[in-house]
Amino acid sequence: MPIDSRPKYSKIPDKENTKEALDYTHKFYNNIPLPFVIIDQEYIIIEFNQQFIETFYYQRNEIIGKSIIDLVIPEDKIIFLNSIKKLNISENVFGIEFQMFKKDKSIVNVNFSAKISNKYTNTSLDIFCIIDVIPFRKVHENSHEVKKLELPSFLDYIGMHAWYLKDKETYGGANKTHADFFGYSKEYLENRNIHDFLPKEVSDKRIKDNIKVFCQKETIHVKEWATNKKGEKRLLRITKIPLINYEGKVEYIVCTALDVTDLKHAENTLKESQERIRCLFENSIDAIWASTKEGVIVEANQAAADMLGCDIKSLVGKNIIDFYVNPKDRLKFMEMVEKDNYVKNYEVKLKRENGSEIDCILSSTLWTNTFGEILGYIGIVHDITNLKIADKELINSKYFLQNTLDSLPDATFSIDLEGKIVSWNKKIEEMTGIKSQDMLGKGNHEYSLPFYRERRLALVDLILNAQEDLEMRYENLKKYRDVAEGEAIVFDSKGNKVIVWAKATALRDSNGNIIGAIESIRDITDIKLTESELNKVYIAIDQGPGIVVITDTIGNIEYVNQKFSEVTGYASNEVVGKNLRILKSNTTSLEFYLNFWDTLLSGSTWKGEFHNKKKNDESYWEYATISPVRNKKGEITNFIKVSEDITLKKKVEKQIDENIEYFAHLIDHIRNPLSILSGFIQIKVEEEETRKRLLRQIERIEEIMRTLDKGWMDTEDTKIFLKKYK
Repeated sequence: MPIDSRPKYSKIPDKENTKEALDYTHKFYNNIPLPFVIIDQEYIIIEFNQQFIETFYYQRNEIIGKSIIDLVIPEDKIIFLNSIKKLNISENVFGIEFQMFKKDKSIVNVNFSAKISNKYTNTSLDIFCIIDVIPFRKVHENSHEVKKLELPSFLDYIGMHAWYLKDKETYGGANKTHADFFGYSKEYLENRNIHDFLPKEVSDKRIKDNIKVFCQKETIHVKEWATNKKGEKRLLRITKIPLINYEGKVEYIVCTALDVTDLKHAENTLKESQERIRCLFENSIDAIWASTKEGVIVEANQAAADMLGCDIKSLVGKNIIDFYVNPKDRLKFMEMVEKDNYVKNYEVKLKRENGSEIDCILSSTLWTNTFGEILGYIGIVHDITNLKIADKELINSKYFLQNTLDSLPDATFSIDLEGKIVSWNKKIEEMTGIKSQDMLGKGNHEYSLPFYRERRLALVDLILNAQEDLEMRYENLKKYRDVAEGEAIVFDSKGNKVIVWAKATALRDSNGNIIGAIESIRDITDIKLTESELNKVYIAIDQGPGIVVITDTIGNIEYVNQKFSEVTGYASNEVVGKNLRILKSNTTSLEFYLNFWDTLLSGSTWKGEFHNKKKNDESYWEYATISPVRNKKGEITNFIKVSEDITLKKKVEKQIDENIEYFAHLIDHIRNPLSILSGFIQIKVEEEETRKRLLRQIERIEEIMRTLDKGWMDTEDTKIFLKKYK
């Protein structure tokens, strides 16, 4: 598609006449008798006239977008490029001769002239080029003279002011741009005295400058503020050129002006920007320097001097290579920056002037001139020595933390605020059979799968986000501040169900903000089984028929069972912490207690009777077995007393003794009547058989009494017998 470049070269305030003016401009281009092209800063052709087509035989669609360099013969391309470069320091170039190709590859000699369309703005920096084919030039000289008559009309469509003066204060004429600026027509300004349309202070200043040109016959350049028809003050950069006739007199003054208000604003903005850059440069906490390709430092800030340990005056002029620990790093840096035009975060080791080494990060760009030639490098350097130390400490801390986690006896993992796993210690690897590398970084409750065979909430989730339904999944759940703990049934690595105790705690940063949570899990299956067995034992002890008391090594009570309370009348909370002396009846000798403690402290078991006192001061007897309790080191830590209340037994024994004594007296009283009865039977009973029978019974009774007399009364059998007849 053809490029429509008309808007780039038409700056006409009257928008209603724009199309007409553009059409006229294109007709004018096509009537210029010399080949004419417009190229951009990349040398791409964006417009040309009919003479160019006729000279070089190209069609419009064949040449638009093509680089003009492709039309220059290879040997002369450097001539063309150098002529364009001259536009950086000059407003135009003339009479540059070189050779170009036509479409049919035939070669023509050309006389090349060029001018930047508007050198002082950023809106148009395209280049107008006249390519005068040398054999062709003479043929069109007459035609060119005719076209000169159209030049005033052409001036109406350029973007700058143009006018000429017949004398120091009289306008000869002006272009449309200049007339429109003041709000007048071109015709009004023709042969008009400047006092007629300019304020006196302005016109007097203009006349003074005009007199200088007329008298000195020299071109002058001035900047003046002028008020346009809208009342806006605009800064004009004015050039006044004297046209000298054959007599050597100034016949006219040709004036051009460019509105540089925006440029001035841009310059001020640039100055402010430069000032800001200067402040940033001087006050930067990072070192900044510029060095030549050879390494000579030509500019540096105070931070650079401080970092390298020297004053800024002595730093400038030194070679940066002298500050490299390894000079090869400088060569590698140069290769990188020249390859990519910049280098970022290049890590290098430098040394201070005193020889101490520092770790640095260097970012740099090329320093070039207007021709793109490399002058050196501009670098920003950040001292990361302390950061390196901190990184090393951080790595060590990380390993220390990981080793600490791995040495924990409980399975432990932690998550961040997004629920992703950030640690998975050795113990949890053993419990689940899953390695840490397979878990780290995973989210979506991945940590629940090994334990519950499903993705579900765990205690860590309760810490980060309270969940009511989570409380139903744990037994004995406790929550306090940032901590939660409870028991649950989970699967181990072999698929067996085990009972675990879990505890979760919030993780906070240095500012106290929660950044995650950590959970520890302990297999308490064996503990639970042991607890169950111990509970049975406890119930048996607590509810058993015997009295059980546990004390420390000096007799302070730590535990009593229910039977103790039933016998003594003391509740458990009334005696725990008190000494067994509260049961002392004061009827037992000191020697008894000394022997008692000697036995216990020697590690032996003591057995015997106590005569104690109940809470209501009633006495009671107990038979006790007291044994020492030892820890794993064999040290006595407690004593346990198991006893029974023998008060009733004591009373029975006393009664038996009394009965035996009474029975002895009774025998004595029986023996005499038996003797009398035996004599009576022998005398009075006549029947022999009856008499013998009665005498045998009396003999048996006497035998019993003789046996009793010999001590049979003290035997256990007698006591048992007498108990039956108590």
